[in-house]
Amino acid sequence: MATLYVASTETFVGKSAVCIGLLRRMQRDGFHVGYMKPVSVSVAHTPGAVVDEDATFIRETIGLEAPIEKIAPVLITPSVVEAILRGQSASYTRTLRDAYLAVSRNKDIVVLEGTNTWSEGSLVNLTSDQVTDLLQAPVLLVSQYGSTINVDNILSVQRYIGDRLLGVLINQIEEAQLEFVQQRVVPYLEGRGIPVFGLLPRDPMLAGISIAELLDHLGGQLIGQRAWCNHTVETLMIGAMGADASLSFFRRRANKAVITGGDRSDLQLAALETSTNVLVLTGNFRPSPQVIDRAEEKEVPIILVPDDTLATVDRAERLFGRVRFHQDAKLQRFAELMDTCFAYDRLYEALGLPG
Repeated sequence: MATLYVASTETFVGKSAVCIGLLRRMQRDGFHVGYMKPVSVSVAHTPGAVVDEDATFIRETIGLEAPIEKIAPVLITPSVVEAILRGQSASYTRTLRDAYLAVSRNKDIVVLEGTNTWSEGSLVNLTSDQVTDLLQAPVLLVSQYGSTINVDNILSVQRYIGDRLLGVLINQIEEAQLEFVQQRVVPYLEGRGIPVFGLLPRDPMLAGISIAELLDHLGGQLIGQRAWCNHTVETLMIGAMGADASLSFFRRRANKAVITGGDRSDLQLAALETSTNVLVLTGNFRPSPQVIDRAEEKEVPIILVPDDTLATVDRAERLFGRVRFHQDAKLQRFAELMDTCFAYDRLYEALGLPG
């Protein structure tokens, strides 16, 4: 049986999506798969239980039989942290090992989803390097590419865990940088003994969120029909310039959310003449009848929020940063990217699995 630990050195690089993509393809290739999230630092409280939402979603999506308490065995809740800080230490190593044995029974491969950063899990002595050492799991590092600084991160992981670094998947590469990554970064990493299993371009559909998600996250009042909220927002733009420059500014991006003051009717009307999917108006100002009528003609919902523009932008950007792949269309699109851009045969060979 093989084990693969999917790790990252930063948040929101697509680990959960990569795990789903790998598990689905492995199932299609005839392998009996298992999945675990050994340590969960972000948990949700539901009636009668505390759960890791991503682990629960992956369990249901892949159709796994193992109970969720085995799939996500170590939940670092606020009460756990408080107990540790009070000196009431506990060992979670046995819990993790027992869960792993249960999940891996009769499986060809188990995919382990790592924590958000390399240091998370330190309080319970289950950081990424400790978990991979305990379970003797090779590491697939998922790294998004913004600049050559990301190469530093990859090399640091190699220096830290050595031969346990099986290879890397570089995700969210901007189109303008793809050729440089292919021709310069990949040969350099391969020359340093770090196999590059895949290069995934940035996809606006995958980076986007639904208007309904944005509305739920920001709160506020909806003007328009709820059915209009099914569209996807790919980017955010802030309306804070003069009216003369606004139209050319808003034309730069499509399928966007425009966040601007509720009293700026000039900017709101300009945004509605471009590819705008939602207006977010700050300061609890109700828009003018002219704006409401034009938005209705174009079926663009308006969200009224009480916060100022900068606070609203900050909240919206945090939502974009933690986009979840809990939508069938996104999962399908990501699976297509993985099929096209990821070297599964090379991974199987490195794990000792039959091709």
